[in-house]
Amino acid sequence: MAQNNRVHGMKQWWCAWWMAFAGLVGAAETEDYKIKVDVTQQGAVFQTQASFYVPLSVCQSYRYLTDYDAATHIPGVVSSVTTRMEARKARVERGLQERILFFPIKMRMVLEMTELPNQGTDFVQLSGETKFYKGSWRLESEGTGTVFKYRAESEPDSLLPKVVIEYFIKNRLSSSFEAMAKAGAERIKQLC
Repeated sequence: MAQNNRVHGMKQWWCAWWMAFAGLVGAAETEDYKIKVDVTQQGAVFQTQASFYVPLSVCQSYRYLTDYDAATHIPGVVSSVTTRMEARKARVERGLQERILFFPIKMRMVLEMTELPNQGTDFVQLSGETKFYKGSWRLESEGTGTVFKYRAESEPDSLLPKVVIEYFIKNRLSSSFEAMAKAGAERIKQLC
């Protein structure tokens, strides 16, 4: 029973991290993409602010940001299905599978995405394994590229200590944003 509680707690922590992550796969060096990640906690709520630079136009960046089903290229994302609700709204359902301390973890999340053409997206969790998760992506032109700015608030449904959650969220998000920046940079030849 204690092992089930531990697995349940880890599952919820891991889902909080994945919920904070919406992007694509790859690998990059942090300094190339000016990656910044800041995770703070107020009460039970984690606030995440992050940004990275990609050498794409704002239009290319927006197309990349709203290519939700490309997330299946992310290690751990086993499915991503987008359902168009309206011209500027989509529902994204993702299946996740990961291993934490030798325990297989499977999760599911559903997000509602509100699109702001060439500006970014707002998102909110409709269902999933965190108490709540909401945030936004914003795109800002900078030189010959675009800065992706991410803000999110989430409340993990977890029994793990704050310092453990914060450490893993911060470190895993940094590598995830590096992957997103690298994958975005690979789209430089795609037309808008």
